Amino acid sequence: MMLLSTYRLQPMKFSEIRNKLDYFVELGVTHLYLSPVLKARPGSTHGYDVVDYSAINDELGGEEEYIRLIDEAKSKGLGIIQDIVPNHMAVHHTNWRLMDVLKKGRNSRYYNYFDFYEEEEKIRIPTLGDRNFKITYVNDEPYLDYYGNLFPINDEGKKYLNDIEKLLKVQYYELVDWRDYPSYRRFFAVNELIAVRQELEWVFEDSHLKILSFEVDGYRIDHIDGLFKPEEYLRRLKNKIGNKYIFIEKILSVDEKLRWDFIDGTTGYDFLNYSNLLFTDNEDKMTVIYKNILNIDLDKLVKETKKKIIDALFKHDIERISKMLGVDYEEIKEFLSCLKVYRTYITENDFRDEEIIRNCSQKVYESMKKNVTAFMKLQQYMPAVFAKAYEDTVLFIYNRLISLNEVSSDLHYYSISCDKFHEFNLKRVGTLSFNATSTHDTKFSEDVRMRISAISEIPDEWAKKVNEWHNILNPNIDKNDEYRLYQTIVGSFDGFNNEYKERLKAHMIKALREAKVHTDWVNVNTEYEKKMTYLIDKMFNNEKFMESFLEFESKIDKMGKVKSLSLVALKITSPGIADFYQGLENFRYLLTDPDNRRPVVFSELPKRYEEGLFNNGKIKAYVTKVLLNLRKSMKDFFINSEYKPLKLHKGLCGFMRGDKVLVIVKTLNRDYDIEIDGEYTDVITDETVRGRVKVDKLPLILVK
Repeated sequence: MMLLSTYRLQPMKFSEIRNKLDYFVELGVTHLYLSPVLKARPGSTHGYDVVDYSAINDELGGEEEYIRLIDEAKSKGLGIIQDIVPNHMAVHHTNWRLMDVLKKGRNSRYYNYFDFYEEEEKIRIPTLGDRNFKITYVNDEPYLDYYGNLFPINDEGKKYLNDIEKLLKVQYYELVDWRDYPSYRRFFAVNELIAVRQELEWVFEDSHLKILSFEVDGYRIDHIDGLFKPEEYLRRLKNKIGNKYIFIEKILSVDEKLRWDFIDGTTGYDFLNYSNLLFTDNEDKMTVIYKNILNIDLDKLVKETKKKIIDALFKHDIERISKMLGVDYEEIKEFLSCLKVYRTYITENDFRDEEIIRNCSQKVYESMKKNVTAFMKLQQYMPAVFAKAYEDTVLFIYNRLISLNEVSSDLHYYSISCDKFHEFNLKRVGTLSFNATSTHDTKFSEDVRMRISAISEIPDEWAKKVNEWHNILNPNIDKNDEYRLYQTIVGSFDGFNNEYKERLKAHMIKALREAKVHTDWVNVNTEYEKKMTYLIDKMFNNEKFMESFLEFESKIDKMGKVKSLSLVALKITSPGIADFYQGLENFRYLLTDPDNRRPVVFSELPKRYEEGLFNNGKIKAYVTKVLLNLRKSMKDFFINSEYKPLKLHKGLCGFMRGDKVLVIVKTLNRDYDIEIDGEYTDVITDETVRGRVKVDKLPLILVK
């Protein structure tokens, strides 16, 4: 099956996916895009905490069921793109390779499997909140048991089963306070995820033997930027899998290009960013409104946040590398806070990024030239610093218009013209990178973002509402947090019911902790968090607020739906692979994870177009189904055919694909009439179109 579209599924039993195959065929997708399927921590909700590279997860159905899913999907014309996790594994007693290391130390065959700090005598594992240990036996073998987390005991330690403190002293590992630093590289700052040394060929072979043995169509590579030698890894993988697809999770800054042309593309955050910026308006007014709430220098905020994150989360790691490089810790901190890209890719044979380094620090540049290996280790921390500072902190502080606060975004950009979007699309003709609009990592689903972006079309009314709600509710929280809450409820509103209220509370507590201004994950400010939850309770019980809110929300909801339909049309008709996150063929208002992993109800797809589809909310599913099936029927047309930009009024964006398909969408909610040259069929309404045409609630997808 030709790869034309993907449908991302979070962990779900293979048998349940098999039962839905006919649904995916009817929807028109060509490939299922599966989250990791290797054995993960028991009860894992995402699969990125792998414990065994040699086994398919029994909780999903095991190997036989996985093979059956692949075969049945193939029999129905559906391919599989499989997500794999080379960068890290879980620190857990079911990770038998790691347990072998903890029991045998450097004598273990698997010691070099993991990225330990070799200068440290013991393997330091931050996990303790107290010292409440006990001994537990598994298959007659004693283990140190800490609240169900089991640690192996070496032969020397077995002499002291009645004296746990002595037992601990003779182990090859050391259990320390959960706030301490580990003696190994982690995924970002997650102590429970230990990094794997994929640069060693035997580690690559061992960790990929099982997952590459199945007849899938390609792979999505998680966190490629965490690896010591990303390009070498990808070339090794390419040599193994031949013509199968390779897509990488890669954050590209605006105008940054993917440097490896031997792989098929990225998972599409660049498309998400460019398309997202089409739907905002009135930058000056929205900026003035926000400056009255928080007047802050964005560049300074980003730089200072990076420094704080390095000190708080990565100080031990960066101090260690500063000694290797012979550069002062503060100098490296300045260097990392200066970088504008996710990471650089210096190797012994590739110095293309040296100007980026020199521009941020001459001292680091000179040290890099002398000790490339140490600098390559520093590069592995660049994405961690960038992500934790920008994506997981700044995006929760700078709240001018939070539909823009997304993975891969640059908050200096408020909007782009359709011409800029065309420039982006023209470069992608003939390429296979995903056209993503929502993922398991996005801060909001696309429908939430489109509602929030609709606010920007009516800034004066919005400012009045914000002031009105403030006076009604009299909040006792920071005005910046209050402003974020108002945008969030407008974007994600799902009724004044208890289920949505609890979802909103959980999200806002997470947002507060990520912002790290009044509370955070380590030093929880319960009193401040209670003020937020109290305010949300008040919103759901105050009749005056609810009446005012619903009046505004009903308008925003209609405007947001028009934008969502335009976005899905752009995604399917632009060059690249149309990528869908589970359930978002329907309007779905999801918040940051874990909210975006809520179960999906796969309801019957609409059979034909009718006006009532707007009222029952099924119009997005219908548009998605029609356009995906159009894309499938035309094979590689939307990937490879000529892309011709159209000159249209502000608020419209359009293009021709080849000489056959005319695409016109609304980016702003205004009334437009356009003149169509020739006769077309509107594939959504199945009407014949010619002459003067009104661009209304639906995108125009016209076929000759």
